Amino acid sequence: MSAVEVAVSVVDLPSVEATPLAALFDDHELVCVDDDPDGQRAGIYLGATYTSTRGGVGAVASEHLPALLREVAPGATWLAWEEPYEEFLGTVALHAPDLGTWTGECDSSGAVYVPADSLPRLDTVLADPATVAAVTGLAWRDRITTLHRTVAAGPPTSGFVSTTRPICAEWNRPAGLIYIDDPAEGTQLVHAPPGPARGGISEQMARSATAALRQAGWQVMPAAVAGAPWAPDGHTVHVAQVYRPTPHAPAA
Repeated sequence: MSAVEVAVSVVDLPSVEATPLAALFDDHELVCVDDDPDGQRAGIYLGATYTSTRGGVGAVASEHLPALLREVAPGATWLAWEEPYEEFLGTVALHAPDLGTWTGECDSSGAVYVPADSLPRLDTVLADPATVAAVTGLAWRDRITTLHRTVAAGPPTSGFVSTTRPICAEWNRPAGLIYIDDPAEGTQLVHAPPGPARGGISEQMARSATAALRQAGWQVMPAAVAGAPWAPDGHTVHVAQVYRPTPHAPAA
């Protein structure tokens, strides 16, 4: 029995969310034909189909994969599906930030399948036209189709969102300094509010450190792909995975 294939296609993606999404794809072994099999992932191809056999039955139907996608890339528009299994149809989830997520049945290519007996009655449609979209996912499908066409009609660069590699940041709380070993520019220092040498990181302290990093051009990786940030590493140091939203050229 072959493994159930899971697929994801992203059609719109803020650049600041590309690196966490790439990390999620790496964790789930989601790849597309344009990826370099011998190199590190350089970015996300919009409109491409990323597939994996690692997800297994229920990865989409159980909301496991859609929930992760929303957490690491809340501003992205995408569809994710798992192929039919035995006598059951597949499950597809379509998401746009302003529409939310719609889930339904699909074939092996991710095309939505709506049984005739699931369609609303004519009098229901006349009373509330939105019921058609709710049952068929029409608004989500139209949005994704439009974005697919936009990507296809644009220059090649518009269909590729670059990523960077996450690196470790060490926060020395008593000194109020975050050290980032940037392979491109060398060690970077970010000033954060100092704190006591011992004890846990409060939510307010974590927010302050995150704000300081953002002001310096860094983002903290989401917990879904990097674990909880600011884990203790010794008596006074706490660590987190950080990244620059886009490839950062060294200063002249």
